[in-house]
Amino acid sequence: MRGFALMRTASDLEAAYTASPFFEHAQTHLQALRRHLPFIRFSSYRGIGRYPIAEQDQGEPGWQWAGAVPPESEADARSVLRRLLGPGDDDLVTPCPRAFLPRPEDAHEVHSALLEPERYEIVELCAPPDRPRDLLGFDIGYWGGGNFSILCDAAIWPLWHPPASESFSELSKLTNRLNGHALFPSPRAATRYLEWYTRQVWAEKEPSEFILIGVGAWNP
Repeated sequence: MRGFALMRTASDLEAAYTASPFFEHAQTHLQALRRHLPFIRFSSYRGIGRYPIAEQDQGEPGWQWAGAVPPESEADARSVLRRLLGPGDDDLVTPCPRAFLPRPEDAHEVHSALLEPERYEIVELCAPPDRPRDLLGFDIGYWGGGNFSILCDAAIWPLWHPPASESFSELSKLTNRLNGHALFPSPRAATRYLEWYTRQVWAEKEPSEFILIGVGAWNP
């Protein structure tokens, strides 16, 4: 299984997250978490939780409950994406909003419609046994939509299911070998994390819906 998506740059998302009302409200807890993860460069994360161009605008991390609806961003590119994805009435597998395109040509067509193309990166995404041509590392989450990574939501930009403080030390041990892209370097490392994550009472459910996703840079 292979797809392509246009992901936001991590530096933009890190700045938005740390300036968000959510981060301000939970700052004591989140700063304590980050002290346990000094080896992670949050602005280097290149996984699937980077708010890709999707069917609906998802805003930015930490602003979902700000009380004001942000103005539509990249409406033209989103319109192109919807056309390329089709209606999706028979798609009962991909979480909404859909974001993964089947062909690199489709991703480039969406990218060409962006007002600020420098804020997005085209990535190749694969589920085993497929593998990206230019592998960056491995993430775990939903395939094709939902903008959800169980690595991102626990260690990078916790939002929906922040880890409990008693889990910080174990989380640190399981993520201290993330590579320079803040991704797991191997399927084995990612699977170990998934096995631990599914046992946590604070974690997102259902674990059967999470899959290993190889993330690759796309340079045609």
